[in-house]
Amino acid sequence: MSKRRVTSQCKSRVSSQRKSTDWHGIARVVRGFSTRHKLRGELKWRYFSPHNSSAENPMLGKSAEERKALSLELAGIVAKSPLTIIACVTDIGTAFEYASVSNQRELYHFAYKPLTERFQYFLQDSKSLGIIIADHRGRDDDRLLRAHHDTLIAKPGNTISGYNRLIEGLLLQDSCHSIGIQLADFVAGAIHRAYSTKDSDLAKIIRPRVRAKTDGSVFGHGIVHHPRDRFRPDLERK
Repeated sequence: MSKRRVTSQCKSRVSSQRKSTDWHGIARVVRGFSTRHKLRGELKWRYFSPHNSSAENPMLGKSAEERKALSLELAGIVAKSPLTIIACVTDIGTAFEYASVSNQRELYHFAYKPLTERFQYFLQDSKSLGIIIADHRGRDDDRLLRAHHDTLIAKPGNTISGYNRLIEGLLLQDSCHSIGIQLADFVAGAIHRAYSTKDSDLAKIIRPRVRAKTDGSVFGHGIVHHPRDRFRPDLERK
C-alpha cells in the first residue's frame, strides 16, 4: 500500500507489505480498535490532530489527550503487526531544483520511483511477487500516476531493480475501503511528523516494522532519503 505526506520541507511516502493472508488478521485488529473506542469512520492521519474539527472525523468530541492516546495505541498495533514498512522521505526544496519537478503532482512521481524500487528489492529478498495499491486521488492524478507506473515497469534496464517481481499494473482504491491504505496514511503521518517537528514518539513505536539491514540500520533500506546525494543534512533524523 502506498500513501503520501507533504510539508514545506519534507515529503514522506510509505509502502507497507504483507502476505495477503495476513491482511485479514490485521484488518480485524484495526476494526477491533475502532469498535473498542466507538470510532465510526475512516482512520485518517489528520483526524488525530487536536485541531481537526471535520464533521467526518470519528474522533470529533475527543480531547487532544484522548486523540494522542489513540494515536499511540494505533502505533502499538502497527508495531505488533506482521507488516514491513518502507518510506521515502523527499527533500522538497532540493526536489524543486530538478527540471522534472515543478508541481505537487511531479513531486509525487519523483518520490514514487525510489519507493517502488525498494519494494522490488524487498520482494527479491523474500523471493515473493507483489502488487502496488495506491490511494485514489482524482481522475487526472490517477491517470497520470498509472502512466508513470507503466513507464517505469515497461522499460527494461530503466532502473536497477528492473521491477521483475511486480505483477499486474497499479491498482487504485479509495482509502475508506482499504485498511492497508489507512495504515499507510497513519505511518506516513508519523514519519512526516518526526521529520517536520522532531516529535518522534509515534515513529519510535513503529520503527521495529521498518525494513532493516542485517545490522539493524534502516537508512537506505527501509527509510530512503531522496534525492540521496543532495538530501540536506539538517533534515536528517536518527
